[in-house]
Amino acid sequence: MVRRLTVTFLFLYAVSVVAITVFPIRVRSAAYWAGEPWWTVFHWIPGDVDAPSFVLNVIMFIPLGILLPLLRPSLDAIGRLAGHAAAASSAIEVTQFMLGMTLGSRRTVDVNDLIANTAGALLGLLILRLAVPSRQHRAGYGAGSPPSPSPPG
Repeated sequence: MVRRLTVTFLFLYAVSVVAITVFPIRVRSAAYWAGEPWWTVFHWIPGDVDAPSFVLNVIMFIPLGILLPLLRPSLDAIGRLAGHAAAASSAIEVTQFMLGMTLGSRRTVDVNDLIANTAGALLGLLILRLAVPSRQHRAGYGAGSPPSPSPPG
């Protein structure tokens, strides 16, 4: 029951992230961007971002850092979770780039989004670890059954 609820939350979260990061798609003709090179959509300088945008990107990925380790205990490691969060964030950025190149929506591809999203997932893991300190208990919640007690000693 708990696992099914966690999977449902993860699905609803993923749909929400797609709704925020991909939609609306504004189709524009090539003439709209005439004279502006395609590479201007890339922002590669870390730290060159407004604080509210950065904070919102951190907040957006906190649920990922909570839900993934609950569903897959192997992701209850900083490096593994960071890799999955960076991959998910990269997928969003690539999608935005492809929509920009094919449909002219022209959303930016920003390294700061990647940094903020990964940081948000790690913050989510920290929150999960503070809320449920025992790794065994966290694994039990994701499995959908309560963890068995540890033998004394």
